[in-house]
Amino acid sequence: MKKYIDIKCDFAFKFCMQDEVIMKSFLNAILEGEIDKITSVKYENVEMPKEHKGERGVCFDLLCTTEKGETVLVEMQNTAQKFFKTRAAYYTYQLMRRQIKRGDNWNKRKEDISPIIGIFIMGESNGQFNKAITRCSEFDRDELIESWDRIHKFFLSLPHFQFDEANITAQNIWMEFFKNLGNMDRISPSVYERADEGLLKLLKKAESSALTDEEINLYEASMKRLEDEIDMKEYGFEIGMEKGLKEGREEGMKEGMKATILLLQNSGMTLDEIQERLQLTQEDINKLNL
Repeated sequence: MKKYIDIKCDFAFKFCMQDEVIMKSFLNAILEGEIDKITSVKYENVEMPKEHKGERGVCFDLLCTTEKGETVLVEMQNTAQKFFKTRAAYYTYQLMRRQIKRGDNWNKRKEDISPIIGIFIMGESNGQFNKAITRCSEFDRDELIESWDRIHKFFLSLPHFQFDEANITAQNIWMEFFKNLGNMDRISPSVYERADEGLLKLLKKAESSALTDEEINLYEASMKRLEDEIDMKEYGFEIGMEKGLKEGREEGMKEGMKATILLLQNSGMTLDEIQERLQLTQEDINKLNL
């Protein structure tokens, strides 16, 4: 096993980022210039996907307090899904819903809801973003000014991130760690000179030698699920698309799906598990003539 675990997988992400010191370091780096410095973090909820085929990655709901005493709610996820922008909006609006009780008398409210920030980390490219960090909020499309400041979303696309040694910031150090912690030889030695308490603690916590046997088993299972998902997307569906262009879309997608199923079977999944994972009906399976 490598010296450090890869925090892009669900187990390692939850294992490392549920530490308050590490989380504060990350949030203050990513949100620098956006909000005042965060001084405390309270974990309202931590969700993990179901053991074998949940669609969501790890999700943190965080109640943060800034140095000026302001409250900020943060939704943080380590995932990339279909209709990802729509789901990200849904999750952040769910945080707003928790602040507003049914039957709230708006005229009696003394202040607006607390700011809400969604941070969504993607370890793979899904074609919806073309840069490392995409910041979203509600804008007046004619005046090109922000029309509402209560909800902001940050999409971190690790495949688009390139470390710039000439312009080292806390933000790009954190992006570098997220992208390459499992392969430390890829990380520039210069980042250690700028690492704060949270990053140094992350390095200590992410050492594979410090894990128990049970934690190692959970980590390896989580990495296998991550690798299977990447293989399925990069190979199975790409095969389908390539054949669709050459031989006709319908036949190509059929061959691509068969290749995907074979790939997942070789990874140890049963046909029933694959059918549920890919949301296929029995009729779909029969048409593939497996």
